[in-house]
Amino acid sequence: MTREKRGTFSLLVFYQIYFQEVPDEVDSFLASQDGMIIRDRDSRMCRHNARQKCTHCLPLDPYDEDYLKEKEIKHMSFHSYVRKLTAGRGKGHAVKPLENLVCKLKPNCLGHKPYPQGICSKCAPPMITLNRQKFRHVDNISIENEDVVNRFLGFWRKSGNQRIGYLIGRYEPFLDVPLGIKATVAAIYEPPQESSSDSVSLVDDPHEKDVDLLCSYLNLRRVGWIFTDLWSADSAKGTVHCTRYMDSFLLSAQECITAGSLQNKYRNLTKYCTEGYFGSKFVTLVASGDQSEQIHFSGYQVSNQCAALVDANVLCPTSFPELAYVREKPLSPTHYIPDVHYTEKNEYGVETRRDGRPMPVEFMLVDVPAGMPKEPNFTFHAVSSKEFSFLIENRLCIGEKQDTDSLGKYIGQFSKNQFLELASNFHFLLFLKTNNIVHFTEEEIKQLCTAVRDRNRGEAMEWAENTTNWSTLVALLQHSSEHSSSEASSDHWACKHCTYVNTEKRSDCAICGLPYE
Repeated sequence: MTREKRGTFSLLVFYQIYFQEVPDEVDSFLASQDGMIIRDRDSRMCRHNARQKCTHCLPLDPYDEDYLKEKEIKHMSFHSYVRKLTAGRGKGHAVKPLENLVCKLKPNCLGHKPYPQGICSKCAPPMITLNRQKFRHVDNISIENEDVVNRFLGFWRKSGNQRIGYLIGRYEPFLDVPLGIKATVAAIYEPPQESSSDSVSLVDDPHEKDVDLLCSYLNLRRVGWIFTDLWSADSAKGTVHCTRYMDSFLLSAQECITAGSLQNKYRNLTKYCTEGYFGSKFVTLVASGDQSEQIHFSGYQVSNQCAALVDANVLCPTSFPELAYVREKPLSPTHYIPDVHYTEKNEYGVETRRDGRPMPVEFMLVDVPAGMPKEPNFTFHAVSSKEFSFLIENRLCIGEKQDTDSLGKYIGQFSKNQFLELASNFHFLLFLKTNNIVHFTEEEIKQLCTAVRDRNRGEAMEWAENTTNWSTLVALLQHSSEHSSSEASSDHWACKHCTYVNTEKRSDCAICGLPYE
């Protein structure tokens, strides 16, 4: 192996390890399970003893339609879908039943000149008929505790502007659905963005790789994104308007396009597809008002068909949020637009095919239930309402700045024995990694994250005692605090005429009006 190839291989391994370019642990675990649904003996139907089985009590396949309908499970899980496709094939049979939909032209076709001078059935994508997806990659979104979302919603409550965030967490088995997967949310990262009361857009994030690397140190990752669509109804009661419901829209076409783009960016790696990936486990969470005028969280994914159309850049939003539109004119001479249709029942109950100009976005949506567990979980430490929480990044527009004053106030709440609680904050760890005051090495950040991840108090305290950069940062904060205190005290002066203590610098006394001198 040459030096150049060896360097390329090392870089590839680095990205696979630190940016999780390997299948998730939950997929490996579920692939090793048989997934059969165990049924107890039916006292009314079974006519045998406890050790025997019959058709009324034999285990069911995880994709059994009657069972899913009985349990009101709208979509089968991804691994159940794979089991259905591979049913009847032995475990030793290496089969890859999944195939990604491609809505773009296949490049480098040797049978003719490049498009638009030439095209053939081998390189052109087939006509696409939208179908409701029968499975979902994620079966539930579980937010660990109220503090996670309340701090995120705090931006809207203070400013009235909408907000976007990335859901930081992990994928875990979901026992309520056969071979199910849930996205557990432990924190919300708020990237740089521009927002108003009725819109929000992301801008370039200089710390995107820092966030991903920090997540890898904590055995976490980006599992989805969240955005608000909140309009205050009565600020005194804390109620909000209900704008999203079945008769209006659930997710707009523009939001579906954004979700599809993010799902294409964060693909689901799997061994069941020749390309090594299929679909995505990246979820969409919407914070909006429900019919009781309370803030409600709704989870979604867009179908693999929608993600493929977004990847081909052929979907457009319309002036109606519930409708999408397939482009009529290509963006460039080499941009190919496939035929897109969907089927629906007409007034006579007969299925008819409709053109995708326009088309309802409901054909591209997959519902994902979202909520919180009865017993809250805490990957990170949550401070009480009386304590000062470390400020969230990129909130300078509402006066929240991560500087020495806010950092010193946050650190000053904890004793030396509480350093683990101090460090168990995603936004604080990200600040240490990206701040311009004291530069911490990657190894120092990784060691601290390991202590936080393992909840090892001794290791965390040892890190605080032995890390020179941390001692330097604490010393700088103390010096800054003393300097601020001396400046504040210098502003106070007693009037020589009436003895009133003035609390600000001025040329005359606020009470008697006589001069300072």
